[in-house]
Amino acid sequence: MGTTTGRSVVIQGDVERAEDVVVFLPPAGCVTSPYFEIGEHLPDILPAAHCEMPGRGRLAAEESPSSVHEAADRWAAELAETLQGHRLHFFGHSLGALYAYELTLRFEAGSVCEAASLSVSGAREPGSAPRSLLATAFAALRASEQDGAAEQWMDRDLRMRDEYRTTRQRVQAPVALLCGTSDPFARPAEMEAWKNVTSGPCLGVFTFPGGHDYYLSGRQAIADTLTRIVHHGRHPNPSRPLTPK
Repeated sequence: MGTTTGRSVVIQGDVERAEDVVVFLPPAGCVTSPYFEIGEHLPDILPAAHCEMPGRGRLAAEESPSSVHEAADRWAAELAETLQGHRLHFFGHSLGALYAYELTLRFEAGSVCEAASLSVSGAREPGSAPRSLLATAFAALRASEQDGAAEQWMDRDLRMRDEYRTTRQRVQAPVALLCGTSDPFARPAEMEAWKNVTSGPCLGVFTFPGGHDYYLSGRQAIADTLTRIVHHGRHPNPSRPLTPK
């Protein structure tokens, strides 16, 4: 798959020949999308759009969003311009799950693109209280692995998570729940609460070996799951519901 870059959205693959696009939203502390290798495992007819955070990396000269809502507004505008007429399948991990939820709400309120599915990973549902002790431990772990700038980005993203407020509005899109089997921040059983954010179906809980960063390995299995989610959205079959493998 080739890539093209436009402002804060990077396109992986050929969107001109596609009807569906997987949209990846970044976890906390990221400079560029960590999902390119997952995108490499998607079929050629299923391109990906990677949303990157303004104010860091190649976008360092741009103003950083001050809230989850502001970031979602920025990406929504660029996705609408870039992918008009496409069916969008949002995937967000950790803080990215909140971005994915907010983007789904925005596209369901408009008609430029269809919000076809919402896949959330490694995060508790909107409106849940941040776990301050776990967040502190998570930030300390990441700080030991990063330079000063990356530590500042992590602190800023965790602050946005702490300040995030929601009306708990329900989406209409089907929801899929993904997580690592040993993730201490969002356990598989805790992901179940996301079922309440949609008036549509829940496609299931899909677990993968590993902890919070499970998506850094087993990329083929994750890509296969996302492909099945997209296919199910295009060809729903109540007699053969989508079930985790």
